[in-house]
Amino acid sequence: MTIEIVRQMKLRLADEIGWYNSKNSLAHMTISKFQTDTVGVNKIAELVRLQCSTFTPTPVVFNDYGQYPNGAFFLAVEAEAQIPLREYAKKVMSKVSLPDVYKSNEPHMSIARKLDPERLQRALTFFDKPAISFMCNQVALRRFNPDRRQYDIIDIFPFLGLPSTEPEQLSLF
Repeated sequence: MTIEIVRQMKLRLADEIGWYNSKNSLAHMTISKFQTDTVGVNKIAELVRLQCSTFTPTPVVFNDYGQYPNGAFFLAVEAEAQIPLREYAKKVMSKVSLPDVYKSNEPHMSIARKLDPERLQRALTFFDKPAISFMCNQVALRRFNPDRRQYDIIDIFPFLGLPSTEPEQLSLF
């Protein structure tokens, strides 16, 4: 449902401002971007699978729009929902040790990227205030497909709410 709502928003925005980066991208919230070979992807996938199995599904509400200086226009996550999303992203990324890893610090859902200032301002005023919600219950691993120039989902890791098997540090005082 949320994916379709965002798809329709992207189409409406394209009618208003013309083609833009991310117009055809499937709705998602990015945790990180990295480059590695197939062996690295498989190792990372197993680590992410283990982490995600301990996560509990969490409600997410997009209640505003935002922008970044690089011309990104996005759906902003309400403050309360940012807390578990940031924690989940931190836990997932604590297991990924690769050079040149991009980590997202603010949960959001991109609508458009690389807009010039005029088109960014039009995007910010085009839509009514959002009220979009969904249950975040999985992480997807995506790989760039150079033929389609889009990312394809190659694996999905559900949130199962299982107890963590990682040792915890305890203190007496």
